[in-house]
Amino acid sequence: MLIVSHKKIILASTSKIRQQLMVESGLDFSIQKPFFDEDQEKSKYSNLKPQDLSIFLAKEKALSVSRKFPECYVIGSDQACEFEGFEISKSKNRQEAISQLQKFSGKIHFQNNASVIAFNSQIIFENFSQVRLQMHDLNLSQIEKYVDQDQSWGCAGSYKYESFGKCLFASVKGDYFAILGLAIQPLLSFLYQQKIISF
Repeated sequence: MLIVSHKKIILASTSKIRQQLMVESGLDFSIQKPFFDEDQEKSKYSNLKPQDLSIFLAKEKALSVSRKFPECYVIGSDQACEFEGFEISKSKNRQEAISQLQKFSGKIHFQNNASVIAFNSQIIFENFSQVRLQMHDLNLSQIEKYVDQDQSWGCAGSYKYESFGKCLFASVKGDYFAILGLAIQPLLSFLYQQKIISF
């Protein structure tokens, strides 16, 4: 079944996994990198809780593109990994990834995903999904083996759930796609209900 897009849709993200989820859903869309510095914005609002941060950044990404393309439906999304009430930034290298996973070992952390749609510089849709993940009690050797297998630095939480990362967990409660970085089902439902897309 093919989806027909009646309006122009833009994904305000350069994330490969988000692009892949959109493609696999059958959406016709273009890609535009947001017109703002995410790291700079995060440093300004470092006092925000991880849940609020993900919502704020998703909106800013979408709005920055919507201002340039007001007649398009712009999708913005953000992921904030949360551990013991604090945001965990993406690891920059192998050692940081190993250190993050050592912290998570045997414990619970959360993936907070916010997805929004902007049109004519206004947010017209907003969704927030939180996933609770409990990791197995892993030793250093197991963690190193995993990180080397998936080369998982640079990912939220330092694991690739869509790959071998799912094997790290004892239990997971929440939206699978939200773990990957884009809760696609609520997004598709809104686009369909608003007749932006049809089957």
